[in-house]
Amino acid sequence: MLNLFSRKTKIQDSNGYKYRLALDIGTEYMKAVIVEYNASESNIVGYGRVQQRYSDMMGGAIANIQGVLQTARKAVELAQQETPHEPIDAIVGIAGEFVKGVMTTLDEERKEPTERISIKELEILIEKAQQLAYRQGREELIRSTGVSNLEIELVNTALVEVKIDGYKVSNPYQFQGKNISLSLFNTYAPLVNVGPLATVVEGLGYQLVGTIAEPYAVANSILTDEACEFGAIVVDIGGGTMDVALIRNGGIEGTMMVGIGGRSFTRKIARELNITLRDAEELKLRYSHNQLPPDMTKEIRDMIIPDLHLLFDGLEMALTELARGNALPPRIYFCGGGSALKGLIDGVKEKRIHERLPFFKKPDIYMLKAEELDRINDPDNLVSGEENVTPRALALQAAFLTTQNLLDQRLA
Repeated sequence: MLNLFSRKTKIQDSNGYKYRLALDIGTEYMKAVIVEYNASESNIVGYGRVQQRYSDMMGGAIANIQGVLQTARKAVELAQQETPHEPIDAIVGIAGEFVKGVMTTLDEERKEPTERISIKELEILIEKAQQLAYRQGREELIRSTGVSNLEIELVNTALVEVKIDGYKVSNPYQFQGKNISLSLFNTYAPLVNVGPLATVVEGLGYQLVGTIAEPYAVANSILTDEACEFGAIVVDIGGGTMDVALIRNGGIEGTMMVGIGGRSFTRKIARELNITLRDAEELKLRYSHNQLPPDMTKEIRDMIIPDLHLLFDGLEMALTELARGNALPPRIYFCGGGSALKGLIDGVKEKRIHERLPFFKKPDIYMLKAEELDRINDPDNLVSGEENVTPRALALQAAFLTTQNLLDQRLA
C-alpha cells in the first residue's frame, strides 16, 4: 500500500506550477486544501474535510496531538484523491483564545533627514518595532493566562502604515525626512499553542513553511480597494472561538479571539436534552435549516438564547477594545460554520451594538461565502459556503507566501 506520508518528491508541471498544502485545524472539522500556483495564478485542486473527535480540540487549540494527526491524515488523503500532484510543504492556520494581535507604532527621529531612506534602515526599524510588540504581546498574554514565565512566538507580521514627517506614504523607500513612524500588526501565541501545529504538519511528512493566524488570513483575503478605503470588520465564528479582525486605515489593524463558538450551543443542547454531543450537533443543524417541528424549534431557541447573548456581549467587548476610541468601519462580514446558527445574525442587528460603539452609522452586515474570495481560483467549486471561508483564505495565503521578506511583500 502506498504511504502518502513518507518521503515526498517535488512536482512541477509544464506550466511551472508548484503545489502546497493549507491545513485548517478547526475545533469541529479538519480541512485540508491543496493549492497549485505559479507566477500568474493560483488554483484549488484538492479538498478534504473530516470531523474532529470532541476530545482532541479545546477552544481552537490542540488538546490531543496524536488524535488530531490521525484526523489530519484522513483529510489530506481525501484532498489528494482530487489531484495527482502532491505538495512537499504546508502552511497551517492558528486560532484560539490566547492568540493575540498587537498593533505597535514606533516613532523614530532620523539623524540624517536629508539621506534617502534605505531598505536596511527600514529593516532595523521593523526589528525594533517587533521587539516592542513582543514585550507588549507577552505582557498581555501573561495577564490573560496568569502564567508569569510564559513563552510566546511570533506568528504573523504586517506593516500597516508608514508616515514621514506626518505624511502617510505607501512606500517609504528613497524618501527623505526627519521623523518616521511605523505601525506594525503582529500576532503572537503561546508556544504551547504553536508547537503542536508544527508537530502535526511534520507528522504528515510535510515541511512547515508558515503558521498563519486565521483571522489575519481571512481579513487579508478581503483586502479589496473598498475594504482598504472604507475599512471592514470580519467576524469568523468557528467551533471553539469567535475571531474578530479589524481592517482600518488601509490594513489589518487588530484581531481578537473570544472563547465562545458553535460548540457552546451544541453542549447546551446536549446537556438540556440529555443526548450525545453528535446528536446535539445534528439537532442544532436541523434547527438552523428550519427542519424541526414548531414546538421543538421553540424549545431549542429558548435553550440557546442565553448563550447567544454571551456571544453578542463578547463581540461588543472585542469591538470596543479594537476600536480604541476611534471610528469603526461601516461594514461587518460574518463567516464560519457557527455564523449560520439561526437567529445569530438577526440577533446582532437587534442588539444595536452600533449605538454603544463608535460607528458613524448603523453598519451593513453581510454573510461572507468562500466563493467570494476570488483572488484564488476554484475551478471545481471544492471550497464554498460560509463554513469554508477560513480554509480558502489559508489557501490564498499558501499561494502567495514566498521567501520574500516583509518589506518586499508590503512595499512592492
